[in-house]
Amino acid sequence: MVRHDLLQLILLCAVGVAGCASEDPDSRERGDRDVSLTAEETLFLRTMWPLPALPPSPTNAYADDPWAIQLGHYLFFEPELSRDGDVSCATCHIPDLGWSDGLRLGEGIEQVDMHTPSLINAGHSRWSFWDGRCDTLWCQAVAPFEDQREMGSNRLRLAHTIDGDPELRRAYIETFGPLPDMSDWPLDGRPVPGDPTHEEHQAWASLNPEQQHDASTVMVNLGKALEAFERTIVSRDSPFDRFAEALLVDGDPDNGHLSSAAKRGLRLFIGDAQCHFCHAGPGFTNREFANIGLGGRDWLDPEERGRLDGVIALWDNPFRGDGSFSDDPDAGSIKLENLATTGEQAGQFKVPTLRDVALHPPYMHGGQFETLEAAVEHYGTVTETPLFGHREDLLTDVSLTEAEVQDLVAFLEALTGVPLSQTMTRQPESPLFSP
Repeated sequence: MVRHDLLQLILLCAVGVAGCASEDPDSRERGDRDVSLTAEETLFLRTMWPLPALPPSPTNAYADDPWAIQLGHYLFFEPELSRDGDVSCATCHIPDLGWSDGLRLGEGIEQVDMHTPSLINAGHSRWSFWDGRCDTLWCQAVAPFEDQREMGSNRLRLAHTIDGDPELRRAYIETFGPLPDMSDWPLDGRPVPGDPTHEEHQAWASLNPEQQHDASTVMVNLGKALEAFERTIVSRDSPFDRFAEALLVDGDPDNGHLSSAAKRGLRLFIGDAQCHFCHAGPGFTNREFANIGLGGRDWLDPEERGRLDGVIALWDNPFRGDGSFSDDPDAGSIKLENLATTGEQAGQFKVPTLRDVALHPPYMHGGQFETLEAAVEHYGTVTETPLFGHREDLLTDVSLTEAEVQDLVAFLEALTGVPLSQTMTRQPESPLFSP
C-alpha cells in the first residue's frame, strides 16, 4: 500500500497537481517567503537528479572511441576545414561563452538565420538544430561543412584536406580505416540540389556513384568524430546538483549549496511557474519542441516555421540515422518510424537544456531576449502574438511577480556546472590519440 501511494504521489506531482508545491498564497509577495522544500517537493526532486550517464549513440560506432574523440577534438578547432581557412566549429561554439557565441544570430562566413545553440550536454539530445532537422549529433556536425554561410566547404575539398595533411591522414586511418583513392577526384565538389549547372555540382557529377559514396563517407566520418568529442561537453556538479545530493543522499536540507532565492526559485520551477513540464528531468529538457508564443522580430525570417520545416527537411536528409551512412539503421529507424508532419508543429522550436544556461545569452531560437530576466518575464506575461500556431496552454496559466522572476533567475544561475578542463577548451597539439 505504501508503494502504491508513493507512485501515485509521483504521478500527481508529475502532472502539476496542486499541493505538490504547496505554500501559503500570501507568501508569494512576502520578502520572507519560506524556502524549505515540502516532503512532496523533496520527493519530486528525485526526478530531477542526478544527471544520468550519456545515452548510447548506436548510429555512430565511434561515438565513445578515444581515437575518434581525440580526432574530433582537434577538428572542432581546425579552421582549415572551412573554405577560406578561418572558420571552425569553435568560431560559433566558443567554450568561454557556454559553447555558443554571444551573438543574436550565428555568424560563420556569413550570418545565419538563427541563434547558435549551446553544445552543453548535446550528447543527451534526441534531435539537433532548433527545428530538429537532424536526428543525430553526427548529422548536425556534418551540416556546417557545406553550408555556404557557415564553413562554406565541400566534401571533395574536405577529403583532400585530410589526405594532404600527414597527421590528419594518419589519425583518420587509425580511427576509421583507409582513405579512398582520390587521385582522379576534382579538388572541389558537392551536390547542389536545384542547381545542376553549379560548378561544384558538375564536378560532383563527374564522379561515379561509388566515388561519390566514398567522398560522402569521409565527410560523415569527420562528423562522427566531432560527435564523439561533443559528447564529452557535459555540465555536472552545479550548486543545484550539490544541493540535491546533500538533501536526497545525506538528508541535509540546510546544506548551504543554494541561496534562499535559488531555493524559492526551485519551488517555483516545480510549482506555480510550471517550468518543469517542458524543462523536465535531470537534463532540464523534455528533449522535444514547444511553441512558447513568440512573435516576429525584424532580424528573423517571418516564414520560418520551426519544427514543421525541420521534419520536412529531415525526411530529405541523406544523413538520417536510418540511412546508408548510419552504423545501425535499424536503431535509427525507431525514432523516425512514427515521425509525421502536423499543423501543431508550426511555431514549435526545440526545448533546450537549462544546464549552464546563464553562460550563453541571448536566449531563444532567434536570440530574442538579451538576459535571463527578460526570458523569464516572457513566460510570466505572454503578451506576444505568435507568428505561427498556438502557444502552449500552460503559458496562459502563469503569472510571475518581479520578485518571482528574480528567484527563478537565481535558480537558473545555480544550474551552472563546474568548468571543464582547460585542455578541452582549446585545440590539442595533435589529432593523434596517445593511449
